[in-house]
Amino acid sequence: MKYNFDKIINRKGTDCIKWDCNKERFGDDHLLPMWIADMDFQTPKFFLDAIKKKIDGGVLGYGCRPARWGNAVTKWFKEEYGWEIRCSQIGFVPGIVVGICHALRCFTKKGDRVLIQPPVYYPFKNQILAAGCKVVNNPLKLVTKKDKSCNTIVYDFEIDWEDFEKKIKGCKCFILCNPHNPGGRVWSRSELKKMASICLKYKVLVLSDEIHCDLSFSKHIPFATVNKQQGQNTITFHAPSKTFNCAGLCASEWVAENLDIHTKFSEYLSAGEFASGHTLSFMPAPELYTNKGREWLKQAKKYIWDNIIFTEKYLKENFTKGNQQLVSMVQPHASFLIFLNFRALEISQQELVDIILKKAHLALNDGITFGPGGEGFMRLNVGCPRSVLEKALKSIKKALKNYL
Repeated sequence: MKYNFDKIINRKGTDCIKWDCNKERFGDDHLLPMWIADMDFQTPKFFLDAIKKKIDGGVLGYGCRPARWGNAVTKWFKEEYGWEIRCSQIGFVPGIVVGICHALRCFTKKGDRVLIQPPVYYPFKNQILAAGCKVVNNPLKLVTKKDKSCNTIVYDFEIDWEDFEKKIKGCKCFILCNPHNPGGRVWSRSELKKMASICLKYKVLVLSDEIHCDLSFSKHIPFATVNKQQGQNTITFHAPSKTFNCAGLCASEWVAENLDIHTKFSEYLSAGEFASGHTLSFMPAPELYTNKGREWLKQAKKYIWDNIIFTEKYLKENFTKGNQQLVSMVQPHASFLIFLNFRALEISQQELVDIILKKAHLALNDGITFGPGGEGFMRLNVGCPRSVLEKALKSIKKALKNYL
């Protein structure tokens, strides 16, 4: 089946955070929202049909975890990543942030140190602080590279290894973003092995957020698979929500191969009834981790990648002054999020935010919310029809007319 990702779906007035909360979050109800990480593509119709069939049954009572849910998850990991796990090693949580929130409360105590790699997904920091722990930053290094495919300079993030080993000493946990958000970095096997070696050396438990892995454009490697020892020292969080645009169903899974870690976390979640899903929560995995889902995903990734290339080309052609490109981007290796680089404009972050909000009339994520290294950046969601993306880029160009 050929899917139509150019289709415009009116989500306004549907109690949608992305489209209905701009007044509350940005102070303006007339912005084009390109911020929160959900896509404006229709959720796969075959999945919507399955939900309709469930609803048409007439009763929305308490749901339970069916065997087919665990079987679907284990099969997906094996077929997609060669990772062989058992159903007994999987658990349910209603969201990745929720899962990390509870993992921190389960495996740390107040005052413990937890390492993150900013600029990174800002709820990590929020949950560390909420758990009463101390945030330890290992800032990523922004580097420039030449992209041979389009003959242009692009930006990417790399790990400061000396700082990583220095900072992780004495930490209780390390929250890894794999792939990275907002940079879209897919970490290589050698990088993951080096991280694992250091984490094992200092006995640091790793909470690996791998929610964007199914949207990778290069080979994704689950952190827990780099070696057997690290497999025993990792809790992996994963979900179909970003991949198939069904975040509203609050359906995520976690994996722990270590029996003691799995038992402790399972008992913690069960005690608070945090591992119970609603009547639709266990539907995404069995319906979407299938060949039908794989075909939809293949087409969606192709469309997203074309949007990324479109953005990169547009920036090069429309935001260059002399020999300098004033607006560039971190080239993502995964997902539909682009970290736009405005540093060459040499303006303050507040001025940048005001230009995007008040002149371009766009709702983007402010780069500084992702922590150190986010200054001069804004995050753009390109999981949308090409016409919407083009409109947003034209709005930025018009707003920056004086600088260009």
